Amino acid sequence: MPIVSGLYRFPVKGLSPQSMSSVTVAAGQPFPMDRIFALARPGTSINSRNPSWAKKSKFVMLMLDQQLAEIQTEINLDTLELSIRKNNELLFKLNLGDQTGKLALERFIQNLIPSLNESPRFIQSIDGHFMDKPNNLISLINLETLRMIEKKWGANIDPLRFRANIYIDNVEPWSEFNWVGRDISVGSGVFNVDSRNGRCGATNVNPKNGRRDLNIPGSLRRTFGHKELGVYLVAKSKVYLAVGDYFNVPDIPIIEFAQPNFQEPSLNSFICKGCYFIYDEKIGCANSGVKPGTKFGEIQKSWLCPDCGASKLSFEKFHLN
Repeated sequence: MPIVSGLYRFPVKGLSPQSMSSVTVAAGQPFPMDRIFALARPGTSINSRNPSWAKKSKFVMLMLDQQLAEIQTEINLDTLELSIRKNNELLFKLNLGDQTGKLALERFIQNLIPSLNESPRFIQSIDGHFMDKPNNLISLINLETLRMIEKKWGANIDPLRFRANIYIDNVEPWSEFNWVGRDISVGSGVFNVDSRNGRCGATNVNPKNGRRDLNIPGSLRRTFGHKELGVYLVAKSKVYLAVGDYFNVPDIPIIEFAQPNFQEPSLNSFICKGCYFIYDEKIGCANSGVKPGTKFGEIQKSWLCPDCGASKLSFEKFHLN
């Protein structure tokens, strides 16, 4: 029976996780205090006074800014005091409840990340979160799936690369994919398993040193025919979770490696270097009004990646191998 082995929230998008021993999730709501703060990239149209959800490329985050993993942060959510360390040495503390503290963090992040020519803006969500998806989704990773991948690739993979809220253990690899569309329960609480989680370039960053030392989405696609690892949940009722709790899950046959029906893209395909979305000229992109057969060069320059919101300039020619 699956057991909860870890619970994490990420109060500031892109910064360090905070482990939890237990949590209560309200029905239909996001994981409490997760990604409630963020750093908006310079030049973005996000309203600092009234910010709402936006795609990940609008923010300072690991997919684009691996230097964030070079520091360790911890925020006291009662006092809003933020501690910043590097190599476990305390650099300074600041208070995000006042303007002086916010400006200090913004300047520090600009100096940390060479590609930022201006300071980002520290903002707080009015929608409840700055998760990668607009819905109130909660992310889950099956550690047995990760161990199977480690064995297959011959690599050690830190589970925190995937920045999930819930980590489970003691369940067959890939079984979580078979739960999509079904309910799983813990105690009297119920989650619906909403969808699989497509991974982006943030997972390539080693959370201990900020180096891009693996290609997680690309390796998943080459090995299994997709770039998905983990699933998203939606709380159908109030759920109390604690490390050591057991999940009740559907007892259904497991599809080996849980491979979807994957069609290799045509030779005229282009991939987003950030989130690994593939634009196939043969298929087009219905989500953004691009008709099948449209050559990539013919798409308007203002076109954005439909998954992460990155510019057209972030795409390159796709080669499966």
